[in-house]
Amino acid sequence: MPEDPGQLSVSLKVDDDIGQLEYEELTAALQRELLQLDVSAVDRVPAGPVPAGARGVDLAALGELIVSIGQSAPVLGQVVEVIRAWASRSPKRTATLTLGGDTLELSGLSERDQRAVIRDWMARHAKPEPA
Repeated sequence: MPEDPGQLSVSLKVDDDIGQLEYEELTAALQRELLQLDVSAVDRVPAGPVPAGARGVDLAALGELIVSIGQSAPVLGQVVEVIRAWASRSPKRTATLTLGGDTLELSGLSERDQRAVIRDWMARHAKPEPA
């Protein structure tokens, strides 16, 4: 997890029966969507070496992104909305966002409840207006 308060850690989870290629494509598509926003960068987290005897790639590592958002609360809101929309496209998708040690999970709630959870999380990360 990044220590920089301007970096958002994003962990994507999908159904267990998804293949590596499809998982890679879903993550890359979200990365492209996020890069259309006014963010500094959206980087993939390297998976690291495959352990001896393993039969493939760690799928969890395929769904890891670091979004450099800077100090702009409006940009954070836009990023959260794009990720919420990504997660809502399938009931088998979950996105976990972590900023400054505070985690928000996007999935499994009704639209109304999800928006309330997002609103509360965003309020904790609102930057005070300069005087």
